[in-house]
Amino acid sequence: MVAFCAGIYLQTVYPLPPAPLFFAALAIAAAIPFIMARDGRASALLLLAAFVLCGAARLAFTEAGQILADEDRGETVYEGQVVESSARMKVLSLSEPAELKGMRVVFLSTVDLEMSRTVRIFGRIRALVPTFKNPGTPSWKLLKKLEGIGYEIRGNVLSTTGGDDPIGRMRRYFRERMEVSGAPHTDILKALTIGDRASVPQEKNDLFLRTGTSHILAISGFNVSIITGFFFFVVRLLLRRVRTWRLSGRDRQYAALLAIPFPLIFMGIAGSGVSVIRATIMIVVFMLALFFERERDFFNTLALAALIILLLYPHSLLTPAFQLTFMSLLFIVLFMQRFSPLTLRLKNRTLGWTLSTLLSTAAATAGTAPIVLYYFWGINPLCLLPNLVTIPLMGVGATGLSLVGMTCDAGRPLLILAGYAAGINLAILRSLDFGYLYPVIRPCLSEVLLYYGLVITLLYANRKPVAVLLVVVLIPLSAIQICADYRQRFNSDLAVDFIDVGMGDAALIEAPGGMRILIDGGGFPRSDFDVGKQVITPFLLYRKVRTLDYVINTHPHADHLGGLSYVLGHFNVSHLVTAGLFPEVDRFIEMARIARSKGVTHLIWRRGDGIRAGPLSLTVLYPGETLPRDNLNNTSLVVTLRYGDRSFLLPGDIEADVEEGLVLSGAPLKADVLKLPHHGSAYSNTFAFIYAVSPKLGIMSGASGSIKNLPGPAALARYRTLSIPVLRTDTQGLIEVRSDGKRISWKTYAP
Repeated sequence: MVAFCAGIYLQTVYPLPPAPLFFAALAIAAAIPFIMARDGRASALLLLAAFVLCGAARLAFTEAGQILADEDRGETVYEGQVVESSARMKVLSLSEPAELKGMRVVFLSTVDLEMSRTVRIFGRIRALVPTFKNPGTPSWKLLKKLEGIGYEIRGNVLSTTGGDDPIGRMRRYFRERMEVSGAPHTDILKALTIGDRASVPQEKNDLFLRTGTSHILAISGFNVSIITGFFFFVVRLLLRRVRTWRLSGRDRQYAALLAIPFPLIFMGIAGSGVSVIRATIMIVVFMLALFFERERDFFNTLALAALIILLLYPHSLLTPAFQLTFMSLLFIVLFMQRFSPLTLRLKNRTLGWTLSTLLSTAAATAGTAPIVLYYFWGINPLCLLPNLVTIPLMGVGATGLSLVGMTCDAGRPLLILAGYAAGINLAILRSLDFGYLYPVIRPCLSEVLLYYGLVITLLYANRKPVAVLLVVVLIPLSAIQICADYRQRFNSDLAVDFIDVGMGDAALIEAPGGMRILIDGGGFPRSDFDVGKQVITPFLLYRKVRTLDYVINTHPHADHLGGLSYVLGHFNVSHLVTAGLFPEVDRFIEMARIARSKGVTHLIWRRGDGIRAGPLSLTVLYPGETLPRDNLNNTSLVVTLRYGDRSFLLPGDIEADVEEGLVLSGAPLKADVLKLPHHGSAYSNTFAFIYAVSPKLGIMSGASGSIKNLPGPAALARYRTLSIPVLRTDTQGLIEVRSDGKRISWKTYAP
């Protein structure tokens, strides 16, 4: 299983065509019988290599998908069945047009579309385009590519019809029963039973997230195991009533076999999403292990379940749900094997159950901590108490009552009782809503591996080989990792990271000595997408940045300040810098309000103001004492960043008249690196300005096609005429420019 996972990971990082991988795996497999007779160890290594190649080939076949011609297909009517549904994104399996039948596509929409419904859309199909190409930024589009989904449909829903399949009708029936029951918190009940989280308000989602109990709302292994365990108990109770079964001692085995249909039925009711199918596969494998009396081979059973899941859904390896499920299970077993004697010595069964629950929750928290920090950037180390209440009250009580209530003709009282249980749980969680740490710096792969190595070796440190491994290998490696992180944070080089935020600007200055400065925060004028939360925050945490000395907003346009409110609200920021213009712009007002509530010092900079720290200086060249009122672009702060003999010019969105004024004023514009004014607009970037700056490198931040004439072909032609190379965030992703004060180097995140 580990070799198969390694193949999937390698194929993700270094993609290869499927055919060579497949035939190489076949060749190795064919050679194994001949080598086995001579050298068993060599054949074992070859077998592992074959599994690596099989894992890579399995993902490569999935990635291939269906490829359309590059020509513009125009707008037409598409019809398909909803196979995955969330609040903002749906995945459709197309049935029309006929040539696209069976293709899975993405449809981004907030329209409430249940799984198994058939939807007709008038729109256009296009290839998924990678966006926000920054290290540390989660890429759902990459994950969709790994699933074999390479296209999305953009358009309007014409009609929806209920699916004719029995599962679709059953889901609608259960949903309607809960909605008309009059039970409180039906949104929670629908999430627990049929996997419908779209109607759960964000406030409730955030509460479960902060208290470390959000796993309850997701149909996962926990929910499926509760259902299976309930029916296993009922079936075994019935079998034990028959004397022959009871005396044979095989009642448990056959109860496990007879309980298998129930998780399969629940999988259909819960929507048959990928996460539910994964959980069902795991439970079925464990039930079969019970039937064949192999339940004590836990690690082999777990590996077999993972292997089956990855054969069906190889991309699951890269999803947080898969990683969280298996790491939590693994650590629960490791902890309980180590500490189970403590619970067995207790004569009080209630006390023993409580201690076991606390131990399993602590084990799951310890086992999933790095994954939670990587994907969700926050953790609640005090989640033991909320889980101690939520697991029995919601996971067992409310879920069980809802399932019985929605399937029985007289189940309305049970649904109401389940709703009250959910309400009580919400009230308790609100009283326990403390201890959540957010945002927390994200671990890298080497740090995650070291963490798991240290925790597992500490569990078994009483064994001499493990203790030697801990002292000789893991502790020195941990010290090396800490030193590397320290050197990265407090190195002597200057780094300026131009972040890919789509159509906007954002740049992080990592100055020698640990000073960090964020200039602008991207944003989309007509969208509620929070660039600060979804793009800038993961990048800052990837860079191990929790504290910003300065946050600078060059001017109050949405594509420059959209993400700053979130950054100011969640990071430790010392100073907010603006040019002194206070427009009646909602996002600017919100930014200023958050800064004031967080105690951030608000500075107004004019020409000559700035920062000086040893060989580094950041100086404002524009504006002066007066600000133009007719054009917000021309209120932009123009700053020059100097370190040793090298310099950067960051001019915001100034236009041609301001450029001309700066050139005529004799301002010290000459710089080695120039961020193109106004995203490469043809109405900026004049010949005179570019010649005055004479940069060795130009950086364009923006997204081609987002706004008409940005970037302007005429402007880019001027840089080509002057033989100045221009790097672009929309095609090359994050652009990192470094300098030691004498030389300048750069690298891009995307090829």
